[in-house]
Amino acid sequence: MPKFNPKQAQIYIQTLQNVLTNREDTATRVSPFFTKLDDAKEAGQIADIPAAEFAEIKAEFEDAVANYKANAAQLNAASAPVRLLGVHKSLATAYTKYAEATQLMADAVVVADQSVDADKYAQSEEEQGIYLEKIHAAVAKIMNANL
Repeated sequence: MPKFNPKQAQIYIQTLQNVLTNREDTATRVSPFFTKLDDAKEAGQIADIPAAEFAEIKAEFEDAVANYKANAAQLNAASAPVRLLGVHKSLATAYTKYAEATQLMADAVVVADQSVDADKYAQSEEEQGIYLEKIHAAVAKIMNANL
């Protein structure tokens, strides 16, 4: 079995912290746009959102997707300590699927006819919730590991 490398563990934990901070910052930035769209969707007032604002919502969703995909790539490229390989793989997979679910939401927002594909949107919300739980569970295991 390979020897434990504390420097590798430190680099891995720093990478993980960077990814989590970026995800939180991205979620905080996109949240008002999501709320505005969700409220309009629930009220049946998607068409009442000014076209420029609707396009901005779509752009913010696309930016969030780009950030999440970059985070997933960073996690997939990270070199986890041997003790964490299994949980790291689970984390990287869940994060990749989370980014894909976010992409589905961005795809559900159609600027051309200012509409929202309700089925894609609902599927995206459900999948994001599932994978976010898996991400949190994996992160908790990693942070509670004795490194």
